[in-house]
Amino acid sequence: MIKILAAFSLSVAFLYAGNIEVGTPLYKLNSYKYESPQGRNMRIPKKTKLVIVAYEKDTGKLVNEFLATKNKFYLQKNRSIFIADIHEMPSIITTMFALPKLQKYKHLIYLHYGEKFSQVTPSKSEQITLLHVINGKIDKVSFISTAKELQENIEK
Repeated sequence: MIKILAAFSLSVAFLYAGNIEVGTPLYKLNSYKYESPQGRNMRIPKKTKLVIVAYEKDTGKLVNEFLATKNKFYLQKNRSIFIADIHEMPSIITTMFALPKLQKYKHLIYLHYGEKFSQVTPSKSEQITLLHVINGKIDKVSFISTAKELQENIEK
């Protein structure tokens, strides 16, 4: 019985191992845990066409400031989601300052607290990662650094 359980555990680990890259099914992103700033567990919708990921304070700020100028359903209307990877932020800062500020935004934010996500998803320093999805698979990975580029990619 222990051997069967060990084999099952290893097969699950291999299923979710590997980098998020072109050709990766969108559902693989749901193997990571996301929460809203209000503490709700979040799942990535199957119909998503663009995943916006920010790993740094400044890139997250750029995305949030841009989205703050839009209708609260702007992302959903454009079948896009925004993931803010905040695993490097000290928990005291997150709790005392970041979460209260993030809770005030009207747009939906997927927060990720775990280190593993940033290790398997593409990133570039001081840039926002965009995962373009077609037919449930990541079709293209791109990197941007301006609000204009963000809007162009969301509204494609």
